[in-house]
Amino acid sequence: MICTERAYNTCALKRDLPALTNSRFDLLVVGAGIYGATIAWDAAQRGLSVALIDRGDFGGGTSANSAKTVHGGIRALQTGQLRELRSFVRERRTLCRIAPHLVHRLPFVVPTYSGITRHRLTMRAAFRLYDLLARDRNDLLDRSKQLPASRLVSRAECLALNPMIAPNGVTGGIIWHDCQMYNADRVVLAFVHSAVDAGATAANYLEVTGWISDGKGISGVTVHDRAGLNTLDISAKLVINATGPGSSTLTRSLPLPARPGAAPGLSQAMNLITRSVTQEYALGGLTGSRFLFALPWRGVSIIGTSHDRSEPGQHSVGIKEADVRIFLRQVNDAFPLAALTIQDVQLVHSGLLPATDASGQQLLKTSLIRDHRSDGLEGLMSVVGVRYTTARRTAELVVDRVFSLLGQRPPPCRTAVTPITGGDIGDFEHFFAAATEPHDGSIAAATRRRLALSYGSRQGAVLRLMHDDPGLATPLSDKCSVTRGEILHAARQEMAIRLSDAVLRRTESGSAGHPGRPALEEAAHVMAVELGWTASHRQAELGNVEQTYRWSQ
Repeated sequence: MICTERAYNTCALKRDLPALTNSRFDLLVVGAGIYGATIAWDAAQRGLSVALIDRGDFGGGTSANSAKTVHGGIRALQTGQLRELRSFVRERRTLCRIAPHLVHRLPFVVPTYSGITRHRLTMRAAFRLYDLLARDRNDLLDRSKQLPASRLVSRAECLALNPMIAPNGVTGGIIWHDCQMYNADRVVLAFVHSAVDAGATAANYLEVTGWISDGKGISGVTVHDRAGLNTLDISAKLVINATGPGSSTLTRSLPLPARPGAAPGLSQAMNLITRSVTQEYALGGLTGSRFLFALPWRGVSIIGTSHDRSEPGQHSVGIKEADVRIFLRQVNDAFPLAALTIQDVQLVHSGLLPATDASGQQLLKTSLIRDHRSDGLEGLMSVVGVRYTTARRTAELVVDRVFSLLGQRPPPCRTAVTPITGGDIGDFEHFFAAATEPHDGSIAAATRRRLALSYGSRQGAVLRLMHDDPGLATPLSDKCSVTRGEILHAARQEMAIRLSDAVLRRTESGSAGHPGRPALEEAAHVMAVELGWTASHRQAELGNVEQTYRWSQ
């Protein structure tokens, strides 16, 4: 049933497994990262019956590794891919419009040098061309989301704004604006929730273990419930493999030889969460022939991205302290005055990205969509996405093909103009000012700010929990301001069934570094009471979360 605005808050994310087995869906999307979530939302919004599943948590795979940026396509200018650039501009604007609480502008400053490729005049010409090509970047956006034109700055101003780089050879700098996600994990979750609000059925921790075939092609999948240890079948007219760069792992067991359509190589990507080295500007620093970026984010810095070759079919990334130390040397080459050490690294975000070559160095630039009818297998498509920014547009193209395969004329896509869950707020500055008013003073200002930015117009569901039980407004610890109510809401309304779901993705408590053992203990207590965990289950969940922060072992 599609949620109405009035009934919205009753449409919680519930893990309804019987609903997955009791009907045949038009579309089953396997993989609930940013691409799977947007596909499910678009398809459900256009009237298809949709199921969305993931072997782990929503957005817990490749989508969890991100520099949190929403790109406007400036890199496409370097390669002359103007059509791609225009797509990035449009999609960045769209995300600002449909998720205004989660996507905000961010200024970048990079140095210029005497060499021709990074010369002041070269950079000035390139960004003037970019501003011209992106002239509609602010169309229909409220004032707080509009992006100023780029500007050239003097050497002195560049070094003042970007004090972490070595001054040697710097001739000036360039400033431009892109966007950043306040919470990328909640962006994915909002798309999942939007899909469910539109009528989709979603469930996490369902791992595909086999294929259902009708003799001509795929008609569904068999899944193992990793949370309940049972097996079930899900039937669908069409299955989309949206499991990411390692999609070949899923398609390897197909009943007929079908290639996954993935790129020939995989890149092991890494972003470091460190102590804060910049508070306002995203800083560009040169190491070798490329820029690394240090971005301010929720009181810490994100620095990346490193790329190293990974093996095809690899399902996860194993980061070791040696890998981090190697990357840190590059980081300190780019930002020598930051003087970062291994002790400054609070968390490592890592994932696999599709590459165009076996070395893993040349990343795939555009998404891949493969209809496996070309392999003699009906009922299956594979999608390998590239960036958060273009996921919605890729989903639109995929769903158009889905309707064609189902023998139907595709209805108009409305995802570019429809706010996702929490995004129906109008003018952001007015919303934020109203949302953070003290009211009766029972809820801390920092909590109101965080709820407004994380939940948007749906913050009321969490606030009501806290008003009904003031104890839920209590922070998890004196070092972690996330409240008990946010953890409870994650478990009760957002399908958080593991402690890691709540701590790493539903809330801010652990996504920027270890929140401290007392905070984890309290979060585990809240979830144990709500979900009926035994003492041993609770300890296992704590151990699983702690493992996230043991990359140095």
